[in-house]
Amino acid sequence: MRVLIAIALSLLPVLSTPLAAQTREERLDAVQEFKRFFRKFKTVEEQVEAVRTLEGMECVEACDELYALLDHKTPEIARTARAVMSSYREPETFAGYVAQLPDLKDQDKRAALIEIFGVAGQRDAMPEAVRISVEDKKANDDVRYATLRAVTTCGYRDGVPELVRVMLESSNPLIRMAAAETAGGLRLADNGPDLIPRLDDSSWQVQIAAIQGLASIRVQDAVSPLIELMGKGGRASEECADALFRITALDLPVDVAVWRTTWERLSSIDGWRIPTDEELAKKAANRKKYDALYGAKSEDATTFGGIPTSSTRILFIIDVSGSMADYVVERESFDAGYEDYEKLTIVKTELMRTIDSLSEDVLFNIVAFASDLDSWKKGMVRANNVNRASAQAFVRKLEPIGGPEAQALAASGLGGTANLAAGKTNTFKALMYPFGVDPDAKRPTTGEEGAMANPIDTVFFLSDGRPSTGKHTDTQTILDEVARLNGLYRMVFHTIAIGEFQKEFLRTLAEANGGVFVDLGR
Repeated sequence: MRVLIAIALSLLPVLSTPLAAQTREERLDAVQEFKRFFRKFKTVEEQVEAVRTLEGMECVEACDELYALLDHKTPEIARTARAVMSSYREPETFAGYVAQLPDLKDQDKRAALIEIFGVAGQRDAMPEAVRISVEDKKANDDVRYATLRAVTTCGYRDGVPELVRVMLESSNPLIRMAAAETAGGLRLADNGPDLIPRLDDSSWQVQIAAIQGLASIRVQDAVSPLIELMGKGGRASEECADALFRITALDLPVDVAVWRTTWERLSSIDGWRIPTDEELAKKAANRKKYDALYGAKSEDATTFGGIPTSSTRILFIIDVSGSMADYVVERESFDAGYEDYEKLTIVKTELMRTIDSLSEDVLFNIVAFASDLDSWKKGMVRANNVNRASAQAFVRKLEPIGGPEAQALAASGLGGTANLAAGKTNTFKALMYPFGVDPDAKRPTTGEEGAMANPIDTVFFLSDGRPSTGKHTDTQTILDEVARLNGLYRMVFHTIAIGEFQKEFLRTLAEANGGVFVDLGR
Protein backbone atom coordinates (compact mmCIF):
# COMPACT_ATOMS: atom_id res chain seq x y z
CA MET A 1 0.00 0.00 0.00
CA ARG A 2 1.24 3.44 -0.88
CA VAL A 3 2.44 5.26 2.23
CA LEU A 4 1.08 8.78 1.94
CA ILE A 5 2.58 10.25 5.04
CA ALA A 6 6.10 8.75 4.96
CA ILE A 7 8.08 10.87 7.39
CA ALA A 8 7.50 14.21 5.73
CA LEU A 9 6.59 16.18 8.81
CA SER A 10 9.57 15.62 11.05
CA LEU A 11 12.04 16.06 8.22
CA LEU A 12 10.78 19.27 6.63
CA PRO A 13 12.82 22.42 7.26
CA VAL A 14 12.36 23.66 10.81
CA LEU A 15 9.94 26.54 10.73
CA SER A 16 11.22 29.70 12.34
CA THR A 17 9.76 30.99 15.60
CA PRO A 18 7.89 34.29 15.41
CA LEU A 19 9.69 37.25 16.90
CA ALA A 20 6.76 38.09 19.17
CA ALA A 21 3.51 36.44 20.18
CA GLN A 22 0.54 37.61 18.16
CA THR A 23 -2.72 38.74 19.72
CA ARG A 24 -5.87 36.78 18.91
CA GLU A 25 -7.10 39.67 16.81
CA GLU A 26 -3.87 39.63 14.78
CA ARG A 27 -4.11 35.89 14.31
CA LEU A 28 -7.68 36.04 13.07
CA ASP A 29 -6.73 38.87 10.74
CA ALA A 30 -3.89 36.75 9.33
CA VAL A 31 -6.32 33.90 8.70
CA GLN A 32 -8.74 36.22 6.91
CA GLU A 33 -5.96 37.60 4.71
CA PHE A 34 -4.83 34.07 3.90
CA LYS A 35 -8.36 33.06 2.88
CA ARG A 36 -8.63 36.20 0.77
CA PHE A 37 -5.46 35.76 -1.26
CA PHE A 38 -4.37 32.07 -1.23
CA ARG A 39 -6.45 30.98 -4.22
CA LYS A 40 -5.64 34.14 -6.14
CA PHE A 41 -1.97 33.21 -6.34
CA LYS A 42 -1.13 31.37 -9.54
CA THR A 43 2.20 29.70 -8.76
CA VAL A 44 2.99 26.91 -6.32
CA GLU A 45 5.79 29.03 -4.83
CA GLU A 46 3.35 31.87 -4.03
CA GLN A 47 0.82 29.49 -2.52
CA VAL A 48 3.45 27.77 -0.39
CA GLU A 49 4.61 31.15 0.88
CA ALA A 50 1.00 32.05 1.66
CA VAL A 51 0.60 28.89 3.74
CA ARG A 52 3.74 29.82 5.65
CA THR A 53 2.14 33.12 6.69
CA LEU A 54 0.02 31.08 9.12
CA GLU A 55 3.14 30.09 11.01
CA GLY A 56 2.94 31.59 14.49
CA MET A 57 -0.75 32.39 14.01
CA GLU A 58 -1.99 29.46 16.07
CA CYS A 59 -5.72 29.34 16.58
CA VAL A 60 -8.54 26.95 15.73
CA GLU A 61 -9.40 29.00 12.65
CA ALA A 62 -5.85 28.74 11.25
CA CYS A 63 -5.83 25.03 12.01
CA ASP A 64 -9.06 24.60 10.06
CA GLU A 65 -7.54 26.27 6.98
CA LEU A 66 -4.43 24.10 7.18
CA TYR A 67 -6.47 20.92 7.71
CA ALA A 68 -8.33 21.61 4.47
CA LEU A 69 -5.00 21.59 2.62
CA LEU A 70 -3.67 18.28 3.97
CA ASP A 71 -4.89 16.43 0.89
CA HIS A 72 -4.08 19.20 -1.59
CA LYS A 73 -3.22 17.86 -5.05
CA THR A 74 0.13 19.71 -4.99
CA PRO A 75 2.52 17.82 -2.66
CA GLU A 76 4.57 20.91 -1.75
CA ILE A 77 1.44 22.72 -0.52
CA ALA A 78 0.17 19.69 1.41
CA ARG A 79 3.55 19.15 3.08
CA THR A 80 3.87 22.81 4.02
CA ALA A 81 0.37 22.81 5.52
CA ARG A 82 1.28 19.76 7.59
CA ALA A 83 4.51 21.36 8.74
CA VAL A 84 2.82 24.60 9.81
CA MET A 85 -0.02 22.77 11.52
CA SER A 86 2.42 20.54 13.37
CA SER A 87 4.28 23.62 14.64
CA TYR A 88 1.24 24.51 16.78
CA ARG A 89 1.34 23.36 20.38
CA GLU A 90 -1.82 24.25 22.33
CA PRO A 91 -4.14 21.31 23.16
CA GLU A 92 -7.19 23.58 22.66
CA THR A 93 -6.15 24.12 19.03
CA PHE A 94 -6.29 20.38 18.33
CA ALA A 95 -9.14 19.38 20.68
CA GLY A 96 -11.75 19.16 17.93
CA TYR A 97 -9.55 17.03 15.70
CA VAL A 98 -8.61 14.70 18.55
CA ALA A 99 -12.33 14.23 19.29
CA GLN A 100 -13.17 13.30 15.68
CA LEU A 101 -10.28 10.85 15.30
CA PRO A 102 -12.24 7.70 16.33
CA ASP A 103 -15.00 8.28 13.76
CA LEU A 104 -12.98 9.79 10.94
CA LYS A 105 -13.60 7.70 7.81
CA ASP A 106 -10.92 9.26 5.59
CA GLN A 107 -7.91 7.11 6.50
CA ASP A 108 -5.45 9.42 4.75
CA LYS A 109 -6.66 12.37 6.84
CA ARG A 110 -6.58 10.15 9.92
CA ALA A 111 -2.97 9.24 9.28
CA ALA A 112 -2.04 12.87 8.62
CA LEU A 113 -3.63 14.02 11.87
CA ILE A 114 -1.91 11.33 13.93
CA GLU A 115 1.45 12.26 12.45
CA ILE A 116 0.78 15.93 13.18
CA PHE A 117 -0.26 15.14 16.77
CA GLY A 118 3.04 13.37 17.30
CA VAL A 119 5.19 16.21 15.98
CA ALA A 120 3.06 18.77 17.86
CA GLY A 121 3.56 16.85 21.10
CA GLN A 122 -0.15 16.16 21.63
CA ARG A 123 0.28 13.21 23.96
CA ASP A 124 -3.43 13.25 24.89
CA ALA A 125 -4.19 12.05 21.36
CA MET A 126 -1.86 9.06 21.56
CA PRO A 127 -4.06 6.61 23.54
CA GLU A 128 -6.77 6.81 20.88
CA ALA A 129 -4.24 6.55 18.04
CA VAL A 130 -2.76 3.42 19.63
CA ARG A 131 -6.21 1.91 20.17
CA ILE A 132 -7.23 2.61 16.57
CA SER A 133 -4.07 1.01 15.18
CA VAL A 134 -4.50 -2.15 17.22
CA GLU A 135 -8.30 -2.58 17.25
CA ASP A 136 -9.93 -0.65 14.41
CA LYS A 137 -10.22 -2.92 11.37
CA LYS A 138 -10.83 0.10 9.13
CA ALA A 139 -7.44 1.59 9.97
CA ASN A 140 -5.01 1.10 7.08
CA ASP A 141 -1.25 0.78 7.09
CA ASP A 142 -0.82 4.53 6.65
CA VAL A 143 -2.60 5.01 9.99
CA ARG A 144 -0.52 2.32 11.69
CA TYR A 145 2.71 3.73 10.30
CA ALA A 146 1.73 7.25 11.40
CA THR A 147 0.94 6.00 14.90
CA LEU A 148 4.28 4.26 15.27
CA ARG A 149 6.03 7.42 14.13
CA ALA A 150 3.92 9.66 16.35
CA VAL A 151 4.43 7.77 19.63
CA THR A 152 8.16 7.70 18.96
CA THR A 153 8.31 11.40 18.12
CA CYS A 154 6.49 12.55 21.25
CA GLY A 155 7.97 9.91 23.57
CA TYR A 156 4.64 8.27 24.47
CA ARG A 157 4.95 4.74 25.91
CA ASP A 158 1.63 3.64 27.49
CA GLY A 159 0.32 0.61 25.62
CA VAL A 160 3.03 0.97 22.97
CA PRO A 161 4.83 -2.34 23.67
CA GLU A 162 1.65 -4.20 22.72
CA LEU A 163 1.27 -2.01 19.60
CA VAL A 164 4.85 -2.82 18.60
CA ARG A 165 4.34 -6.53 19.29
CA VAL A 166 1.30 -6.63 17.00
CA MET A 167 2.89 -4.51 14.27
CA LEU A 168 6.03 -6.65 14.18
CA GLU A 169 3.80 -9.43 12.83
CA SER A 170 2.38 -7.29 10.02
CA SER A 171 2.58 -8.62 6.47
CA ASN A 172 3.80 -5.17 5.39
CA PRO A 173 7.60 -4.86 5.82
CA LEU A 174 7.30 -1.08 6.16
CA ILE A 175 5.13 -1.52 9.26
CA ARG A 176 7.51 -4.12 10.70
CA MET A 177 10.41 -1.73 10.12
CA ALA A 178 8.58 1.15 11.80
CA ALA A 179 7.66 -1.09 14.75
CA ALA A 180 11.29 -2.08 15.25
CA GLU A 181 12.31 1.57 15.05
CA THR A 182 9.72 2.48 17.68
CA ALA A 183 10.97 -0.23 20.02
CA GLY A 184 14.51 1.06 19.65
CA GLY A 185 13.62 4.74 19.65
CA LEU A 186 11.67 4.46 22.91
CA ARG A 187 14.02 1.79 24.33
CA LEU A 188 11.10 -0.50 25.09
CA ALA A 189 12.72 -3.31 27.05
CA ASP A 190 9.51 -5.39 26.87
CA ASN A 191 9.94 -5.60 23.10
CA GLY A 192 13.56 -6.77 23.18
CA PRO A 193 12.64 -10.47 22.82
CA ASP A 194 10.18 -9.58 20.04
CA LEU A 195 12.95 -8.03 17.95
CA ILE A 196 15.24 -11.06 17.93
CA PRO A 197 13.14 -13.07 15.39
CA ARG A 198 13.20 -10.03 13.08
CA LEU A 199 16.94 -10.59 12.58
CA ASP A 200 15.83 -13.26 10.09
CA ASP A 201 13.24 -11.04 8.42
CA SER A 202 12.84 -11.35 4.65
CA SER A 203 13.30 -7.57 4.30
CA TRP A 204 16.81 -6.22 4.82
CA GLN A 205 15.37 -2.89 6.01
CA VAL A 206 13.50 -4.68 8.80
CA GLN A 207 16.66 -6.58 9.68
CA ILE A 208 18.62 -3.34 10.00
CA ALA A 209 15.90 -1.72 12.12
CA ALA A 210 15.81 -4.78 14.39
CA ILE A 211 19.59 -4.76 14.78
CA GLN A 212 19.57 -1.09 15.70
CA GLY A 213 16.62 -1.56 18.04
CA LEU A 214 18.37 -4.38 19.89
CA ALA A 215 21.46 -2.20 20.18
CA SER A 216 19.45 0.66 21.64
CA ILE A 217 17.60 -1.53 24.16
CA ARG A 218 20.84 -3.46 24.80
CA VAL A 219 19.38 -6.96 24.78
CA GLN A 220 21.89 -9.47 26.11
CA ASP A 221 20.02 -12.47 24.65
CA ALA A 222 20.53 -10.95 21.19
CA VAL A 223 24.33 -11.24 21.31
CA SER A 224 24.58 -14.79 19.94
CA PRO A 225 22.03 -14.23 17.11
CA LEU A 226 23.82 -10.99 16.19
CA ILE A 227 27.15 -12.81 16.01
CA GLU A 228 25.66 -15.40 13.66
CA LEU A 229 24.06 -12.74 11.46
CA MET A 230 27.34 -10.83 11.32
CA GLY A 231 28.93 -13.89 9.76
CA LYS A 232 26.55 -13.75 6.79
CA GLY A 233 28.23 -10.62 5.42
CA GLY A 234 26.73 -7.63 3.68
CA ARG A 235 25.81 -4.36 5.30
CA ALA A 236 24.15 -6.24 8.17
CA SER A 237 27.59 -7.35 9.33
CA GLU A 238 28.59 -3.70 9.87
CA GLU A 239 25.39 -3.00 11.75
CA CYS A 240 25.83 -6.14 13.86
CA ALA A 241 29.39 -5.15 14.76
CA ASP A 242 28.16 -1.78 15.98
CA ALA A 243 25.24 -3.36 17.86
CA LEU A 244 27.51 -5.87 19.57
CA PHE A 245 29.77 -3.06 20.74
CA ARG A 246 26.78 -1.07 22.03
CA ILE A 247 25.47 -4.08 23.96
CA THR A 248 28.71 -5.50 25.32
CA ALA A 249 31.20 -2.58 25.06
CA LEU A 250 33.64 -5.10 23.53
CA ASP A 251 35.61 -3.50 20.69
CA LEU A 252 36.41 -6.63 18.68
CA PRO A 253 37.06 -7.10 14.95
CA VAL A 254 34.31 -8.14 12.55
CA ASP A 255 35.31 -11.75 13.00
CA VAL A 256 32.69 -14.35 13.92
CA ALA A 257 35.21 -16.79 15.39
CA VAL A 258 36.68 -14.16 17.70
CA TRP A 259 33.25 -13.06 18.84
CA ARG A 260 32.03 -16.62 19.43
CA THR A 261 35.06 -17.52 21.52
CA THR A 262 34.96 -14.31 23.52
CA TRP A 263 31.23 -14.48 24.15
CA GLU A 264 31.34 -18.15 25.21
CA ARG A 265 34.08 -17.32 27.71
CA LEU A 266 32.28 -14.30 29.15
CA SER A 267 28.94 -16.10 29.35
CA SER A 268 30.53 -18.86 31.40
CA ILE A 269 31.77 -16.44 34.06
CA ASP A 270 29.47 -16.55 37.08
CA GLY A 271 27.92 -13.15 37.73
CA TRP A 272 29.15 -11.51 34.52
CA ARG A 273 26.81 -8.83 33.18
CA ILE A 274 26.75 -6.44 30.28
CA PRO A 275 28.13 -3.01 31.18
CA THR A 276 25.80 -0.26 32.33
CA ASP A 277 24.87 2.62 30.03
CA GLU A 278 27.35 4.81 31.90
CA GLU A 279 30.16 2.28 31.48
CA LEU A 280 29.36 1.94 27.78
CA ALA A 281 29.41 5.73 27.35
CA LYS A 282 32.90 5.91 28.79
CA LYS A 283 34.10 3.16 26.47
CA ALA A 284 32.45 4.76 23.45
CA ALA A 285 34.06 8.11 24.25
CA ASN A 286 37.45 6.53 23.66
CA ARG A 287 36.46 4.96 20.38
CA LYS A 288 37.19 6.62 17.07
CA LYS A 289 34.27 8.01 15.08
CA TYR A 290 34.45 5.34 12.41
CA ASP A 291 34.42 2.53 14.95
CA ALA A 292 31.49 4.19 16.73
CA LEU A 293 29.56 3.85 13.48
CA TYR A 294 30.62 0.47 12.16
CA GLY A 295 32.85 -1.37 14.59
CA ALA A 296 36.31 -2.63 13.71
CA LYS A 297 37.32 -2.90 10.08
CA SER A 298 36.62 -6.08 8.20
CA GLU A 299 39.51 -7.45 6.19
CA ASP A 300 37.27 -8.33 3.24
CA ALA A 301 35.50 -4.95 3.11
CA THR A 302 35.14 -2.96 -0.10
CA THR A 303 36.88 0.42 0.15
CA PHE A 304 36.28 3.55 -1.89
CA GLY A 305 37.72 6.96 -1.08
CA GLY A 306 39.14 5.56 2.14
CA ILE A 307 35.71 4.40 3.36
CA PRO A 308 35.34 0.65 3.89
CA THR A 309 31.99 -1.14 3.73
CA SER A 310 30.87 -4.74 3.99
CA SER A 311 27.81 -4.01 1.87
CA THR A 312 27.12 -6.27 -1.10
CA ARG A 313 24.67 -3.82 -2.75
CA ILE A 314 26.52 -0.64 -3.67
CA LEU A 315 25.76 2.32 -5.91
CA PHE A 316 28.58 4.69 -6.89
CA ILE A 317 27.51 8.23 -7.90
CA ILE A 318 30.34 10.26 -9.43
CA ASP A 319 30.47 13.96 -10.32
CA VAL A 320 31.71 14.62 -13.88
CA SER A 321 30.77 18.31 -14.06
CA GLY A 322 33.11 20.81 -15.68
CA SER A 323 34.98 21.63 -12.49
CA MET A 324 36.18 18.02 -12.23
CA ALA A 325 38.67 18.98 -14.97
CA ASP A 326 40.50 21.21 -12.48
CA TYR A 327 43.69 20.02 -10.86
CA VAL A 328 44.00 19.44 -7.13
CA VAL A 329 46.03 22.04 -5.26
CA GLU A 330 47.51 20.00 -2.42
CA ARG A 331 49.11 17.21 -4.44
CA GLU A 332 51.21 16.06 -1.51
CA SER A 333 48.03 14.82 0.23
CA PHE A 334 47.30 12.38 -2.62
CA ASP A 335 49.02 9.08 -3.28
CA ALA A 336 51.36 8.78 -6.22
CA GLY A 337 50.47 6.61 -9.19
CA TYR A 338 47.97 8.82 -10.98
CA GLU A 339 48.35 9.67 -14.66
CA ASP A 340 47.91 13.32 -13.68
CA TYR A 341 46.37 15.29 -10.82
CA GLU A 342 43.12 16.28 -12.50
CA LYS A 343 40.32 15.65 -10.04
CA LEU A 344 38.43 13.27 -12.31
CA THR A 345 41.62 11.35 -13.10
CA ILE A 346 42.13 10.74 -9.37
CA VAL A 347 38.50 9.70 -8.89
CA LYS A 348 38.53 7.38 -11.91
CA THR A 349 41.72 5.71 -10.72
CA GLU A 350 40.29 5.10 -7.24
CA LEU A 351 37.00 3.82 -8.64
CA MET A 352 38.79 1.46 -11.04
CA ARG A 353 40.72 0.01 -8.10
CA THR A 354 37.53 -0.41 -6.11
CA ILE A 355 35.74 -2.14 -9.01
CA ASP A 356 38.69 -4.49 -9.41
CA SER A 357 38.38 -5.50 -5.75
CA LEU A 358 34.66 -6.29 -5.80
CA SER A 359 33.81 -9.90 -5.04
CA GLU A 360 31.26 -11.77 -7.14
CA ASP A 361 28.62 -11.66 -4.40
CA VAL A 362 28.42 -7.86 -4.75
CA LEU A 363 25.65 -6.16 -6.73
CA PHE A 364 26.66 -2.72 -8.01
CA ASN A 365 26.04 0.09 -10.47
CA ILE A 366 27.66 3.41 -11.40
CA VAL A 367 26.03 6.74 -12.18
CA ALA A 368 27.96 9.72 -13.54
CA PHE A 369 26.30 13.11 -13.23
CA ALA A 370 26.65 16.71 -14.27
CA SER A 371 23.55 18.59 -15.44
CA ASP A 372 22.06 15.18 -16.30
CA LEU A 373 22.75 11.56 -15.38
CA ASP A 374 24.55 8.79 -17.24
CA SER A 375 24.10 5.37 -15.65
CA TRP A 376 26.32 2.45 -16.58
CA LYS A 377 23.48 -0.09 -16.24
CA LYS A 378 19.72 0.28 -15.80
CA GLY A 379 19.89 -1.58 -12.50
CA MET A 380 22.20 -3.38 -10.11
CA VAL A 381 24.31 -6.21 -11.59
CA ARG A 382 26.57 -8.93 -10.23
CA ALA A 383 30.27 -8.09 -9.96
CA ASN A 384 31.47 -11.00 -12.09
CA ASN A 385 34.58 -10.67 -14.25
CA VAL A 386 32.63 -9.55 -17.34
CA ASN A 387 30.70 -6.85 -15.50
CA ARG A 388 33.82 -5.61 -13.70
CA ALA A 389 35.59 -5.25 -17.06
CA SER A 390 32.56 -3.47 -18.53
CA ALA A 391 32.33 -1.10 -15.55
CA GLN A 392 36.03 -0.22 -15.83
CA ALA A 393 35.60 0.49 -19.54
CA PHE A 394 32.70 2.82 -18.67
CA VAL A 395 34.80 4.62 -16.08
CA ARG A 396 37.78 5.01 -18.45
CA LYS A 397 35.59 6.89 -20.94
CA LEU A 398 34.28 9.38 -18.40
CA GLU A 399 35.37 12.95 -19.10
CA PRO A 400 34.54 16.26 -17.42
CA ILE A 401 31.57 17.86 -19.18
CA GLY A 402 32.01 21.54 -19.93
CA GLY A 403 35.64 21.67 -18.78
CA PRO A 404 38.40 24.12 -19.79
CA GLU A 405 38.17 23.25 -23.50
CA ALA A 406 34.45 24.07 -23.61
CA GLN A 407 35.07 27.22 -21.59
CA ALA A 408 37.69 28.36 -24.09
CA LEU A 409 35.37 27.65 -27.03
CA ALA A 410 32.56 29.57 -25.37
CA ALA A 411 34.86 32.53 -24.66
CA SER A 412 35.91 32.66 -28.32
CA GLY A 413 32.32 32.27 -29.56
CA LEU A 414 32.99 28.88 -31.15
CA GLY A 415 30.10 26.89 -29.68
CA GLY A 416 31.17 25.81 -26.24
CA THR A 417 28.07 27.21 -24.54
CA ALA A 418 26.05 23.99 -24.83
CA ASN A 419 28.74 21.98 -23.08
CA LEU A 420 28.98 24.58 -20.34
CA ALA A 421 25.26 24.22 -19.65
CA ALA A 422 25.57 20.42 -19.63
CA GLY A 423 28.53 20.61 -17.25
CA LYS A 424 26.76 22.08 -14.23
CA THR A 425 26.17 20.15 -11.00
CA ASN A 426 22.67 18.66 -10.66
CA THR A 427 23.15 17.26 -7.18
CA PHE A 428 19.45 16.88 -6.46
CA LYS A 429 18.76 14.71 -9.50
CA ALA A 430 21.79 12.55 -8.72
CA LEU A 431 20.71 12.01 -5.12
CA MET A 432 17.15 11.16 -6.15
CA TYR A 433 18.37 8.35 -8.45
CA PRO A 434 18.78 5.74 -5.65
CA PHE A 435 15.13 6.34 -4.73
CA GLY A 436 13.94 5.80 -8.30
CA VAL A 437 12.87 9.44 -8.63
CA ASP A 438 13.46 11.56 -11.74
CA PRO A 439 12.58 15.14 -10.72
CA ASP A 440 12.68 16.26 -14.37
CA ALA A 441 10.02 13.78 -15.51
CA LYS A 442 6.66 15.16 -16.59
CA ARG A 443 5.03 13.12 -13.87
CA PRO A 444 7.74 12.42 -11.28
CA THR A 445 7.00 9.61 -8.84
CA THR A 446 7.03 10.21 -5.11
CA GLY A 447 9.63 7.47 -4.64
CA GLU A 448 7.78 6.01 -1.66
CA GLU A 449 6.30 3.01 -3.44
CA GLY A 450 9.59 1.25 -4.16
CA ALA A 451 11.16 1.54 -0.73
CA MET A 452 10.88 -2.03 0.50
CA ALA A 453 11.85 -3.53 -2.89
CA ASN A 454 14.91 -1.34 -3.36
CA PRO A 455 18.07 -3.43 -3.94
CA ILE A 456 20.52 -0.66 -2.93
CA ASP A 457 21.60 -0.42 0.69
CA THR A 458 24.79 1.66 0.37
CA VAL A 459 25.57 4.73 -1.74
CA PHE A 460 28.97 6.36 -2.32
CA PHE A 461 28.44 9.94 -3.45
CA LEU A 462 31.47 11.89 -4.71
CA SER A 463 31.38 15.53 -5.74
CA ASP A 464 33.65 18.56 -5.98
CA GLY A 465 31.14 21.36 -5.71
CA ARG A 466 27.86 22.80 -4.62
CA PRO A 467 24.60 22.20 -6.53
CA SER A 468 24.32 24.64 -9.42
CA THR A 469 21.36 23.41 -11.49
CA GLY A 470 18.26 21.23 -11.28
CA LYS A 471 14.88 21.39 -9.56
CA HIS A 472 16.51 22.22 -6.23
CA THR A 473 19.89 23.86 -5.63
CA ASP A 474 19.33 24.91 -2.02
CA THR A 475 21.36 22.45 0.04
CA GLN A 476 18.93 22.37 2.98
CA THR A 477 16.04 21.54 0.68
CA ILE A 478 18.08 18.71 -0.87
CA LEU A 479 19.01 17.37 2.58
CA ASP A 480 15.36 17.45 3.63
CA GLU A 481 14.20 15.57 0.54
CA VAL A 482 16.87 12.88 0.95
CA ALA A 483 16.02 12.51 4.63
CA ARG A 484 12.29 12.33 3.92
CA LEU A 485 12.70 9.45 1.48
CA ASN A 486 15.53 7.71 3.27
CA GLY A 487 13.41 7.38 6.36
CA LEU A 488 11.69 4.68 4.31
CA TYR A 489 14.62 3.33 2.31
CA ARG A 490 17.23 3.09 5.09
CA MET A 491 20.21 3.41 2.73
CA VAL A 492 23.61 4.51 4.01
CA PHE A 493 25.06 7.50 2.17
CA HIS A 494 28.85 7.84 2.31
CA THR A 495 30.09 11.14 0.88
CA ILE A 496 33.47 12.04 -0.56
CA ALA A 497 34.65 15.56 -1.30
CA ILE A 498 37.52 16.62 -3.53
CA GLY A 499 38.68 20.13 -4.36
CA GLU A 500 38.13 23.60 -2.95
CA PHE A 501 34.54 24.35 -1.90
CA GLN A 502 32.34 24.56 1.18
CA LYS A 503 31.99 20.92 2.24
CA GLU A 504 29.55 21.10 5.15
CA PHE A 505 26.71 19.98 2.88
CA LEU A 506 28.40 16.66 2.08
CA ARG A 507 29.39 16.16 5.71
CA THR A 508 25.80 16.70 6.86
CA LEU A 509 24.45 14.44 4.10
CA ALA A 510 26.61 11.57 5.35
CA GLU A 511 26.02 12.12 9.05
CA ALA A 512 22.25 12.40 8.61
CA ASN A 513 22.09 9.14 6.65
CA GLY A 514 24.29 6.79 8.64
CA GLY A 515 27.38 7.31 6.51
CA VAL A 516 30.96 8.54 6.69
CA PHE A 517 32.30 11.76 5.19
CA VAL A 518 35.81 11.87 3.75
CA ASP A 519 37.60 14.92 2.40
CA LEU A 520 40.16 13.71 -0.13
CA GLY A 521 41.82 17.12 -0.18
CA ARG A 522 42.00 20.39 -2.09
